[in-house]
Amino acid sequence: MADTAAWLVDRVLPKVPFRQWVLSLPYRVRLLCAYDPEICATVRQVFVRAVLGLLRRRARTQGVRDGCGGAVVVAQRFDSALRLNP
Repeated sequence: MADTAAWLVDRVLPKVPFRQWVLSLPYRVRLLCAYDPEICATVRQVFVRAVLGLLRRRARTQGVRDGCGGAVVVAQRFDSALRLNP
């Protein structure tokens, strides 16, 4: 994981300010995501769309008309006790 993070910082992410967003799900939804990859993908898509929409609206209020956002999504599937917990 550290290699992936270093690669992202060194070669993928631009030298601009960026922010990390974390999505915590209710336990029932976590279980659904743990066992159904299609549901997990849909939840990720909705989350990314919501965050980018929020950022686009904020940019417009600050005078940026054609702003373009991007996302790198990493799904963590285990918690610190190694329990299945997406």
